[in-house]
Amino acid sequence: MPVVRGISTLLISFIISITILSIFTYILINLATSIYSGSLHFRNIVRYSQLHEVSQLIMNRTIDMVYMFNLGPSDIVIDQIIVIDQANRIEAKKSFELCSSSLIPVYTAIACDPGYEYIAVVTLDGAVIYPQTPIKKIYPLRANATHIIPITFSINNPEELQTEFDVDLKLIAKPYTKDRANIGYRGIKSEKLILLPPGQESEFYNAIVSTDDRGLAFGVVAIGYDPSWIMEKTINQSSDTPPRFTILISGPAFTGTERITINRRTYTLSGNGFRILINNFSGVIQIKRGNNIIACSSSIPNQCSGVSLPAIGSWYYGTTDSDLNLRIYLNGTAGYLAKFMRMASGESPTGETSYYPYLFIGDVDGNGINDIVFITEDAYYGSSSSINDRYRNDDLSDWSTAPLILKLLQVGRSLGSSDGSIDGKKFAGITLYVNIFFHDNSYPDENQLEDIDRTDWVLRILLIGEDGSEYIVREYRYQEICNYHKTRITDFERDNYFVKLTQSIYVPIPSSSRYWVAIAFQDPYGTGPRNDSDITIGVEFIGAIPLFREE
Repeated sequence: MPVVRGISTLLISFIISITILSIFTYILINLATSIYSGSLHFRNIVRYSQLHEVSQLIMNRTIDMVYMFNLGPSDIVIDQIIVIDQANRIEAKKSFELCSSSLIPVYTAIACDPGYEYIAVVTLDGAVIYPQTPIKKIYPLRANATHIIPITFSINNPEELQTEFDVDLKLIAKPYTKDRANIGYRGIKSEKLILLPPGQESEFYNAIVSTDDRGLAFGVVAIGYDPSWIMEKTINQSSDTPPRFTILISGPAFTGTERITINRRTYTLSGNGFRILINNFSGVIQIKRGNNIIACSSSIPNQCSGVSLPAIGSWYYGTTDSDLNLRIYLNGTAGYLAKFMRMASGESPTGETSYYPYLFIGDVDGNGINDIVFITEDAYYGSSSSINDRYRNDDLSDWSTAPLILKLLQVGRSLGSSDGSIDGKKFAGITLYVNIFFHDNSYPDENQLEDIDRTDWVLRILLIGEDGSEYIVREYRYQEICNYHKTRITDFERDNYFVKLTQSIYVPIPSSSRYWVAIAFQDPYGTGPRNDSDITIGVEFIGAIPLFREE
């Protein structure tokens, strides 16, 4: 009996085990099927959401026509349009029944029948787009009217920001030493200030510029198409004028043997560090690693043959990072060249320098739109245990003492105000469309929030009243955007320093007075070893859309 009992117990245990295994297997199969179906469903939701979110239609109604303007990043192909007819019935109609076309290319409008109320547009991809009506005041429009006010940086040097964006000249004037200064600079502090040294050997016009074959050592380089060339191409797109470039080169003292040749005279870049600004450059630009050319841009045809990567863009820690070992080679002519050197604060009339040496104005990403880029990075990355932007014995940290505020005067002037202000009695708000890119020198990236734990802003969108009061509409803090980049990269063919952020920002306008929309930059971080990040923050505007108040 005991033996039979043992066998019976074993049999029962086996049957129970088989039952449990069967149930588990059934659950596992169903769970896997559910996960697979769920993931497909999730991907479909994501795909639909992307199509819906990136597609934006602006609808403007005039007395005799309705215009639909495509503000999104890709063309819209219409399948059906949902409307309410004059009998108050909801109908789904094909686009050819109502509109001049079923295709709305990017930044283009189509004309539609004004006899209907337009509720939604259904695309061939199945996305439902609800047209927005930002302009509620009715007045005649042309078929090609877009209602986008372009905001452009059509300037050639930082001092022109005074006229175009109402910037205080003290913040953007060329920073000469005190023996040559005629204005009190302010805006940027440093252990060693970036200034234009005495004599006539710091600035050159229409100069021949070159390096030796090896190239010039650098910490950070920014290269873009020159604003004057971008403007020429904008006015005459069919022009085959060879490209011209703008270049900013910064670095520490290195060995004191680095040289650049200007007008056939060679200058040694000794001292505590340097910055070189070159505008309107025609010639050849190469980024070299040893004897290999890894990137090239040129005004001369065939000078970059065999090199697939353009030199346009930003390059960090080129020679200071020994694993990279990059240098910049130049051979050409410059409309203007400034050779800034790091000097003691006593050489400045105020103990500060201006934003001038820190501003890069040009098309740094090659998309035909000028960017304004604020760069305080010079040499090298650091961490929570080492000072950022320190190379050997040189501390090249820079930080703001006052923000740089740029009023977007073009918006108000386009709306009929000579001083660039926006009348709150007429306009309820402005929608800005802007691209932002960012980089900093805190490394490694996964630990940068430990290195920089003081929360502060680097970019702001402001509304400024007639009395000078400032209202913060949107601000970008270091902790928000520091993860949208890689501090250090080594695979230049496949990787990027920047992730460009495209943002739409609604700026409400109070009805009581007149206001200016503005942007502001700052580097809020000083010297280290903590909370000492140096930054690159750039802005590229697509434009602005005004929203009228209802009468």
